[in-house]
Amino acid sequence: MNDTETETIQDITPKDSGRIIRLVAIIVVVLTFAGLIFASNAMRRTTADNVWDQSTTVGSLDAKNHYIMYTDLMCPYCDVFSRQLLEHWDEFETYLAENDILFEVRLTDLLYYSGSANSRNAAEAVYCAKNEGKFWDFYHEALTSLWDDYHSKGIGSSQSAPPIANMPADYWLEVGHSVGLGDDFDQCVAHRDSATAVEETTLRAGKFASGMPTFQFNDAYLSGFGENWGWEHVLSYLNEGLK
Repeated sequence: MNDTETETIQDITPKDSGRIIRLVAIIVVVLTFAGLIFASNAMRRTTADNVWDQSTTVGSLDAKNHYIMYTDLMCPYCDVFSRQLLEHWDEFETYLAENDILFEVRLTDLLYYSGSANSRNAAEAVYCAKNEGKFWDFYHEALTSLWDDYHSKGIGSSQSAPPIANMPADYWLEVGHSVGLGDDFDQCVAHRDSATAVEETTLRAGKFASGMPTFQFNDAYLSGFGENWGWEHVLSYLNEGLK
């Protein structure tokens, strides 16, 4: 190799090395940035991840909007809201689909702690039905039964109304039987197999719910509902979560 060739190689090698170093640095930066994005996406919780119990939801688990209702079956104002949903169920499901909403019910026995003995029995029965895949069937039938037997007669329908007293011991069993539940449900209720689940959910809900009902519709927090309110009031509540 002559002197001219040696000088040429010495001139080219540092330049190539610099380019390679810069290219490697760019690749490292790009890969690091991509890794951060991937990690961020992996850590980001989806709507489904935030659901406490998928069996108490209606709507798509992939929805971008998450609506939550904290309720107690023995809360008359909760029942007014839920009964309006039941009476307009097709419209409600259409609303959820059109607005990409997952609606979740978090049922508690919070009123038990303020003196409603029926609250705990009701919640435990709902959870027993839920365990057999009949949450919505039982819940809707319970709303209808409470309305027919008590609320429509002015009993337990508001804070000023006479309370529901002497509810038959087999009241919730009969509700369960009317939606096709049998011996397993009866045993669950009799042995209070869902008591722990109800207690745990109620303790968790107590950190969020300021009263009954409490609604967490995305970033909108709403509490209470009127005993004579209708579907238009339900829609106004639902719309708050989309603002």
